[in-house]
Amino acid sequence: MIRRIAYIILLVSGCCFGSWMPAYAYDTPADSLYQRLQHCIAMGDEADAAATRQEIYLLAHQDNSRLDSIDYLEFLLKARAGQALAMKNKLQQEKIQEKVQEKKNTQLLTAGLIVVAVLLLVLLLSRYYNFRKARRQEKELAKGYAAISEKNAELKATDEFKNKLISIIANDFREPLLHITTVAGELKSGEMSKAEMLEAMRQIGASSQKTLEVFDNVLRWIKLQLSGYEYSPVTCWLQEQVQAAEIGLDMSIREHHLSVVDRIPDTMVVEADMEILQFILRHMLLAAIKHAVPDSLLILDAWPDEERVRTSLAIDAGANAVDVSEGVFAWQRDTYALGMAVSRDFAVRMGGDIVVEVSADRYLTISLVLKQGRGTIVPLLS
Repeated sequence: MIRRIAYIILLVSGCCFGSWMPAYAYDTPADSLYQRLQHCIAMGDEADAAATRQEIYLLAHQDNSRLDSIDYLEFLLKARAGQALAMKNKLQQEKIQEKVQEKKNTQLLTAGLIVVAVLLLVLLLSRYYNFRKARRQEKELAKGYAAISEKNAELKATDEFKNKLISIIANDFREPLLHITTVAGELKSGEMSKAEMLEAMRQIGASSQKTLEVFDNVLRWIKLQLSGYEYSPVTCWLQEQVQAAEIGLDMSIREHHLSVVDRIPDTMVVEADMEILQFILRHMLLAAIKHAVPDSLLILDAWPDEERVRTSLAIDAGANAVDVSEGVFAWQRDTYALGMAVSRDFAVRMGGDIVVEVSADRYLTISLVLKQGRGTIVPLLS
């Protein structure tokens, strides 16, 4: 009795659902319920789907259910299996979507890390480039400061050098002028004979001529220095240069009662500026004559020293040889020291030097070191 009432209720509810569901032309109630269950599942209406399943379950327990073309329990199990399979497919699809999204996130993270790494690398390279540029600028600035300091030192040395030259010129001109004044006074007093007067005039002429030559040499050297301290070295006979430098010094040698011993080989050659070499040798002779003990020897010698030639003037300087050696280049002391200081500057600029040595606390040796001659020898009168 209860089953029949439920069946009637299902029929009535089926009629009610039929008012809003699309019309279906099916042979059995089970077919209608199956289609309604599929429609509810498709629409996502879980409440109606549950009610439909309940109707199918009740229909399956009726006595006349065997008369239908469908096994209602099997139908319900298949429906639920299909729903479970759909749910499983949905879960798998969601997992696949999650994995795809995770892969995308991983790719985005990797790309972000690569971009950050590239930016950091660019930043490091930029900082390194700026650091190298700053270091290079510091080095260039330091080189500039060093060049400026060196240039200032050169200008200071050049200025001091020019002052020495001016003093040399003034003193070389003052000596013949004083000599002329002395001779003029003696001539005015009438105390000189004609022969003495001619000898005095000859000495004045020789001294003046030598002074003019020195003046010309110094002016030429100044011109060379103004263009950058450059000169054109030539190969010179050393013996000829010494003889040319001795001109005009005979009187000083006689006054000091010195005996000159020339041991310079005739074949010895040096590489230097000819006129400046004569200037240096002349002032070396003047310094040696001044500091030599009267009635002593002035020994000139020269010998090769590796690729250089050492020209020496040896004298007996007496008990004050050490003090004399220390003051040879003290250009503030007297004109002889000034001439030696300028001569040493000349020698250094020609790639050589002037060395002063003392032996046995008495003997003084002044040596000029220059490069040995290698090119064509230029005679003195060329």
